[in-house]
Amino acid sequence: MIRALTVWFAFSFSSFGVAQSPPADMPLLPRELEIELALNAAPPHLREGAAVLVFEPRGYVLAREGRNGFTCVVSRRGGDLFPACWDREGLETLVRVEQEAATMRLSGQTTTDVQRAVDEGFKSGKYKTPSRGGVSFMLSPIRFRIDAAGRATNANAVPHVMFYAPHVTDADVGGVRGGPVFVNRVGPDGMIIVPVGATERDSIARDSASLIERVERQLGVRTRQ
Repeated sequence: MIRALTVWFAFSFSSFGVAQSPPADMPLLPRELEIELALNAAPPHLREGAAVLVFEPRGYVLAREGRNGFTCVVSRRGGDLFPACWDREGLETLVRVEQEAATMRLSGQTTTDVQRAVDEGFKSGKYKTPSRGGVSFMLSPIRFRIDAAGRATNANAVPHVMFYAPHVTDADVGGVRGGPVFVNRVGPDGMIIVPVGATERDSIARDSASLIERVERQLGVRTRQ
């Protein structure tokens, strides 16, 4: 599956074309730092065997093949930079959307253009919703908002686990934003969000302290909010 996606990435580059350099709200990171940040989204027992995609001037490329069916990536969609780690179902459906969205931005399209194309892609059947239950991990305490000038600010990430929930609403699951469970958005790519507990959140923050400092330094973030 990873090899098939590598071929698809190459096709998408030739289909859309790419800009000479990424937009300011899609910053490049040193390769090894990006790999470490991507893997920070996953629970420790999955990191060694997970595949990793990294962002380069021509888009996302496979940096490391995996063995356990999970693929980790640092998303940059809409100036929202964060790591996530997806199971096979997410890789075949929602990760493809994220990577093609990045390629469209690199070809010169605006964030609004990209969102319109994604919405139309789901309606037309070009993009598929997950066909079964599955999971994506966002256990990293690291998330940034990047503005059009490339300025990064902390987005106060809350480590959590996501379960695929196309078109599910908070009313369907008894969810409320900030509660023990809620839906991030209603749509074909909607997810049920389950934040980790306070003890696990504190442990994750301690374990990630060095990585947080290095990523902030790379992005030019001066203070944590």
